Amino acid sequence: MKIQLLNFALSLGLLIPSLITSQEKIIQPCNTYAAMEDYFTKNPEAKVAYEKTQIKMQKEYEDLMETKGNSKSAAVQFTIPVVFHILHIGGSENISDAVCINAIDKINLDFSAGGSDFSSIFPPFQALYVNSDIKFMLAKKDPSGNCTTGINHIYSTKTDWNQALTSNYTGITWNPSKYLNVIIVNQIVPQSTVTGGGVIIGYTYKPGTWGTGASADAIVYRHDYLNNFIDIRLLSHEIGHWLNLAHTFGNTNNPGVICGSLSGGDGVSDTPDTKGNFSSCPASSTNSAIVCTSNQNPYYQNVENIMDYSSCAKNFTQGQTIKMQAALSSATSGRNNLWSAQNLINTDVNGNVPCKPTADFLSINNSYTVCSGGSLTMKDFSFNGIISSYQWAVNNSATVISPNNSITSISFSNVGVTNVSLTVANAQGSTTKVKTVTVLNGMAAINGSYFESFEDEGLPQDWLIVNSSAASTTWEQTNSAAFDGVSCYYINGQQAVVNEVDILQMPMINVLNNQTDSLKFSYSYARGSNTNNDVLKIQVSTDCGGTWSNLTTLSSSQLAAGSGGLNPNPFFPSISSEWKTYNISEHPFWPNYINSQSLLVRFNFQQGSAGVRNNFFIDAASFGGQDVGINQLTKSLNLTLSPNPSNSESYLKFNLSESKSVKVNVVDVLGKNMLPEINNNLFSGEQIITINKDNKLTKGLYFINLSINGIKMHKKLVIN
Repeated sequence: MKIQLLNFALSLGLLIPSLITSQEKIIQPCNTYAAMEDYFTKNPEAKVAYEKTQIKMQKEYEDLMETKGNSKSAAVQFTIPVVFHILHIGGSENISDAVCINAIDKINLDFSAGGSDFSSIFPPFQALYVNSDIKFMLAKKDPSGNCTTGINHIYSTKTDWNQALTSNYTGITWNPSKYLNVIIVNQIVPQSTVTGGGVIIGYTYKPGTWGTGASADAIVYRHDYLNNFIDIRLLSHEIGHWLNLAHTFGNTNNPGVICGSLSGGDGVSDTPDTKGNFSSCPASSTNSAIVCTSNQNPYYQNVENIMDYSSCAKNFTQGQTIKMQAALSSATSGRNNLWSAQNLINTDVNGNVPCKPTADFLSINNSYTVCSGGSLTMKDFSFNGIISSYQWAVNNSATVISPNNSITSISFSNVGVTNVSLTVANAQGSTTKVKTVTVLNGMAAINGSYFESFEDEGLPQDWLIVNSSAASTTWEQTNSAAFDGVSCYYINGQQAVVNEVDILQMPMINVLNNQTDSLKFSYSYARGSNTNNDVLKIQVSTDCGGTWSNLTTLSSSQLAAGSGGLNPNPFFPSISSEWKTYNISEHPFWPNYINSQSLLVRFNFQQGSAGVRNNFFIDAASFGGQDVGINQLTKSLNLTLSPNPSNSESYLKFNLSESKSVKVNVVDVLGKNMLPEINNNLFSGEQIITINKDNKLTKGLYFINLSINGIKMHKKLVIN
């Protein structure tokens, strides 16, 4: 199904006010059906099983409707243990426990028909709004039987939640047949622009989508929509889906398009057929524009239903209540175990014993690298109990400025790895968290002319690769493309995932003593589609990676222009015109860094969330007054290798203008040395070095590595 995203501004309604300012936002209040469709597209057999289960659950609902109508027995209390998993990186997404507790209180009002706006519900539906006897309580025991507040604060970059990665749930959720898991995130990235997008507030999966106990059987919800009663009702809306309710406008995310009966209906007898509403609250009795022909006069639509998208959601109906109760009475997805007497004992929902705190802390700039003599500020992010004392400790001669405070500065004097620990305690006990800080000497590895063409096997000395936690690929060396020499580094865009971040970092540069020198690199890239939004960020740090600044950001269209252009097929540059050279030192902000003796530069490539992704290549990184590329050097040296191909000896010839140190070695395609290395000081003049003099090389491809005063050049040799 196609997901309709609508422009929404504050003046249009109150459904989702907390993000809206003077600018319009694109809002997708609920992405449940998009998430389910995406899963079913990838797993058709799961859809077949789900549809069979829905037929069974509809029959269970209808049977319970009949039983409820004929029975006067006391109501069953359905108590559901709840756990919030708050994923954060130390920002506003790390909502407080009080916000979660308040949300539980407001949700319970929705499910008990206890809201203060009950009296304003349109009368025909007010009579149908009854106490569901469904109650939500924070769990007080975790799956291992340990004390918990039912609110976990977890440091995780998954807080920018990728809906396409169902593997994200692993290690986060607890058994969903024992707990209702609510995952709070910074934002929800849709699985594609075709099936969802905009500001997604929440989504879940209806029972039967997954097997019992599956980690993805949970609610994912955006952190900034728990601010008030109206916002919190969107979480009540997602719980409704989790308890098998459909939208009042049918099994779609698109209100206002077609009558719900045309999109599967909601299977509830007392919710009138409707097209649904988005960020509006038309009169239930007079809005003739959305009358569905399946209804008889007088026609009333339940605009105020919590399973609509209106701006005045207030109620469930009695039929919806019974359908949720039927879901909780069903073995489907283990819902009937949630409220069992034994599970309520195991999760200790009525417990009130305080817990010992769980220690956690972060560097306030999320960096754990610092120059020797520098400092970092550490901040407590412990949870699960009220803290009565703090104790920071370090080794490697580091110094803690405020060892008993919740936030402290730590100075690092010695190069190496320093352990930083925080112990938090209360009357119930204590826990300790330890993290490591890498202390660098801040001495530049590049102090003059430098050129790297990635010809040697493996990552060059003092270069670094850093990947995001969601990365499925990484920077890797390839011999299939090169601007200079025979190799380069690249990111395989076809294998990467949405929003993946891959970083390739250069050695530290002394710019202060080389202020007029240029810093350059060459790249090649093809944009997979016009909608692709990959970006390359060139970032700099003057404190050994403690903090990073964006020097410039190049969009996918900028990268592709004059390079690989538009190409939906896997791209590998084959001609020199598909490479572009970028002079970093020509950027207007470069003068801000020319006084640094320890500048780090890195290439941060982020995969887009839209369109077709493609490969990105980097080669020929140089720092100096002039280019010192291999192609240029080989020409100036008259470097040749002949015969090539050869079935015996070959001769490496070159000219030296003066005496220089020369190294030559021969490696196979795996980088294994095949012949003894030559390492000599050679005088000026023509040089001839015999390769494979004793015919020890078998048939195959080899690389002749030549180093002249540390400048490296390479030639391919084929033995046939």
